[in-house]
Amino acid sequence: MPSNILKTKIVVCISIMFFLISSCNKKNDLENQITIKINSIDSKTKKPRVNAFDTIEVRMQGMGYLMKTFKKVGEYTTDSTGSVKIKLDSTEQYIFLLRGQNIYGSAEFTEAFTKERLKDGQEVNIEVISHISEDL
Repeated sequence: MPSNILKTKIVVCISIMFFLISSCNKKNDLENQITIKINSIDSKTKKPRVNAFDTIEVRMQGMGYLMKTFKKVGEYTTDSTGSVKIKLDSTEQYIFLLRGQNIYGSAEFTEAFTKERLKDGQEVNIEVISHISEDL
């Protein structure tokens, strides 16, 4: 009986040491933090939407039961130049949703849509599509 307890203690100690060593190899949050710039671009003119003050919702991919989830990280408003700078974790995958009055647009940085990871200083352009008919 004492030999079984000793074996169990050894297995537990080895597993704890393994988890401690494997967690030390990961970068900390500050090393993974990057700053990106998101631009709101008009789909027809291909120019920035200046003085529009669109809302950009940032969602991070997570794992749920049977499906992937996209947890809301934050909402940002574009400035007068049609852009916003935000800080993100470079190891995560994101979806950017742009919305405003009668407009929408999105960009995705997940493995399902692109093999690229976000890089520090990268610019993400979101083309804005309008719901309103210009014939009125």
